[in-house]
Amino acid sequence: MFDIYKREYKDPLLGLKYVADPDRLVTLQRLAGLAHRPGAAFKMTVGEAVIPFEVTGDMLTDPETGHEFILRRFESFGASPTAKLLGQIEPYEFSDEETRARFLLLAAEALIVFGWSYDGFSQDEGFIRVDIGGRTLTLRDIAHP
Repeated sequence: MFDIYKREYKDPLLGLKYVADPDRLVTLQRLAGLAHRPGAAFKMTVGEAVIPFEVTGDMLTDPETGHEFILRRFESFGASPTAKLLGQIEPYEFSDEETRARFLLLAAEALIVFGWSYDGFSQDEGFIRVDIGGRTLTLRDIAHP
């Protein structure tokens, strides 16, 4: 299960917090917001694999409830110009499409826990939504504490 953790030290690039699932050897850290565009650049590790990616974050209104929510979409997965510039993180080459799809799902789960800024558990159900190929996930779709 994913949860939010704090480091003992402060990494000037990554900050103090990160999202992790120790059982699946996955961590997620925000590298940076993307200037004047909505969204952010992230670094996810799965075991020894380091996968950079970028997402957009649009504030939308649910037509059924009238409540606002954030919809994150993957702008890139496996490469990030921002991650390369700030953290010298090279693009990641997936061994096959099945591995890419599995890692993408892990990233979506971690982004839900990440929330707006490491606050996914404190948000109402459905406030953070992540689109992966037309399928929208929310907190109720993932295992969490």
